[in-house]
Amino acid sequence: MVKRGRGHDDISDKWFDTIEETQVLTDCDTAFIATHHGQFHCDEVVAIAMLKTLPEYEKLPVVRTRDQKIIDRATVVVDVGSVYEPKNFRFDHHQNTFQDTYPEREIRLSSAGLVYKHFGKQVIEAIAGEQVTDAVVTKVYDNFIMEVDAIDNGVEAAAELKYRIHTGLSMRVRRCNTSWLEPCTPEVENARFKEALLICAQEILDQIRGVVKIWLPARKIVEEAFGKGDQEIIVLPRCCPWQEHLFDLEGAENKTAKYVVFEDSRNGWRVQAVPKDLGSFHNRLPLPKPWRGQRDDEVSKISGIEGCIFVHASGFIGGNATKEGAMEMARVACKFTEAEA
Repeated sequence: MVKRGRGHDDISDKWFDTIEETQVLTDCDTAFIATHHGQFHCDEVVAIAMLKTLPEYEKLPVVRTRDQKIIDRATVVVDVGSVYEPKNFRFDHHQNTFQDTYPEREIRLSSAGLVYKHFGKQVIEAIAGEQVTDAVVTKVYDNFIMEVDAIDNGVEAAAELKYRIHTGLSMRVRRCNTSWLEPCTPEVENARFKEALLICAQEILDQIRGVVKIWLPARKIVEEAFGKGDQEIIVLPRCCPWQEHLFDLEGAENKTAKYVVFEDSRNGWRVQAVPKDLGSFHNRLPLPKPWRGQRDDEVSKISGIEGCIFVHASGFIGGNATKEGAMEMARVACKFTEAEA
């Protein structure tokens, strides 16, 4: 049995209990969720795990079959049946005519994307325990479901691959399938499918909590700071993930900050250079060359600023004992040209 990870509470524990109690069968006389038998993939496992957050589906067994007569009796069908009819709760993407994507995205949907497209907001609110905006729903798609869609549809992450990832969610789900050395019976397959459901449930929980409880509060902090004062220097009241939010805000208002100042985890203050591009190691204006690689009194002596703690050898970040000192480091650094820095 998969151990429950961090971030669990009454809501998520109830969801995991529901999945642990789910019957995975070859047929059923009552209402059920249908998917295909044989080797399972990440997309239908994620789709069904998401459905299990919703009251109308949480108690339904899962029937794994390719028998069309059984499929036709299902309450909801995922990844099998060659039909996409949301009004009839049929969510397959294998038919040649299917080319749907998530709004304003390019990758064709898998069954995970289909279920998310129609139920994503409900799923997030069920797990988060609060109402969310459309921006949050789109962020979870971009962070998580898009990857599942892409892998299931054979879309590579880049044109030229330096290596392949063998530890991602899709690979972990694939490893739940029986190997060629193991007996492959419906009972064994279905038991392994249930294991995969729990793995995907933990990932769904982590992804949604990451956006709602970590990404969104940081967004609000950066938005508030961005609207104040000197746009060359952004001052945050505390350390939080800021780069993505800052680039989004700058794109909307055509502003370019040079440094971000924030309090660190040990009550000191940091001044960090803004990268030229999101995720880049190259900065718009690194901290000045004479400061780099120096510590404590030596930095203070060279810069003429009291309380300096360090400046990284690359110039991407420095520290000061006080907010005022970190602000002064940023202000002085702004006077340097890119060539001088």
